[in-house]
Amino acid sequence: MEWEYTLTIDRKFIVVLFLVALALGGGFSLAYWDLKTSLDALKSDYADVSARLMVLQDLVEQLHYVQKLNLTAVQIYNNSRNSVVLVVAGTKSGSGFVYKVEAGKGYIVTNYHVVEGAENNVHVTFFIDGKPVKVSVTVRGKDIYSDLAVLEVDNIPKEVKPLLIGDSTRLLVGEPVYAIGNPFGLEGSMTAGIVSQVGRVLRLSELGVPEPWGKYSIVDIIQFDAAVNPGNSGGPLLNSLGEVVGVTFAIETAEGVRAFIGIGYAIPSIIMKRVANAIIEKGKYEHPWMGIVYDSSYIGGVLIVEVNATGPAYEKLENGDVIVEVDNRTINRAEDLVIYLERYKSPGETIRLKIVRGNETRYVNLTLGKRPE
Repeated sequence: MEWEYTLTIDRKFIVVLFLVALALGGGFSLAYWDLKTSLDALKSDYADVSARLMVLQDLVEQLHYVQKLNLTAVQIYNNSRNSVVLVVAGTKSGSGFVYKVEAGKGYIVTNYHVVEGAENNVHVTFFIDGKPVKVSVTVRGKDIYSDLAVLEVDNIPKEVKPLLIGDSTRLLVGEPVYAIGNPFGLEGSMTAGIVSQVGRVLRLSELGVPEPWGKYSIVDIIQFDAAVNPGNSGGPLLNSLGEVVGVTFAIETAEGVRAFIGIGYAIPSIIMKRVANAIIEKGKYEHPWMGIVYDSSYIGGVLIVEVNATGPAYEKLENGDVIVEVDNRTINRAEDLVIYLERYKSPGETIRLKIVRGNETRYVNLTLGKRPE
């Protein structure tokens, strides 16, 4: 006997199943769009909060720079003293400060000339609430062109904290500053003064650096009148919020006088951070290089007097060209160009130059090289 199978479809059941599926799908869709809407709202709220924080930070800085929010000199000293060290390298001594602490390791910024020639014989002394704590360090790296070096400490005292880093580009002439260091070995000394000028440029040869390094300059220098002397080198220059805005490295001297006569110099924090971060990460810092020689006395742009045959500018720029803009920034003097490059640019990056050649104006894209060592 053969059996015949028939399939009976309950249409009502199918309709009910379809309606349930439709309802579930709609529910999931509503949930999805509700979540998406909530996520978009969160993103919008985050962007709004971030914008408000930026406005608040800018307001705090504005309050500081109109002298409505300042710490006293006593507060600045007490907040900073445990983080400023005495650096001894062979027979030389100077100052330094704690820049960064990571996983128990500390990184101390000082001057290149403080450790030069004695890299294997360097130690630092912390003064924790007045008590000396001497530790050995290694030189993580150094850079002659900015006169900076970074020292690495394996076991940094737990009481020591990195100093806050400020924005040297916002310094104003007349603003109060404070220098902490070890002049003539007198540990933990603090002096006060004002910013005398900003954006100074000092040729390394004027500081006794031989060729080929001596033909380059340290740029964007802060000039100040807080009393500093031999032994202050490498110590922090602080603003009235207790932030590091510079690293003391040189003073003007008169014939036969090896002491402060009213003018000190500091490497700005914006350059210090670039150099120190690169040294911590890679052990060295590479400066941008165009490969040109310019007339430092020319006003109205950068007058090129020589183009290095192996430099990035070769066959792009010529003797007699005048650079009047870089990346849409007006250049009035050579210092404007070199300060811009040192503050913001690195080897391998491309800049756009506006130049005047004869009676013509033209634009040149130039990829920066690495300054020869």
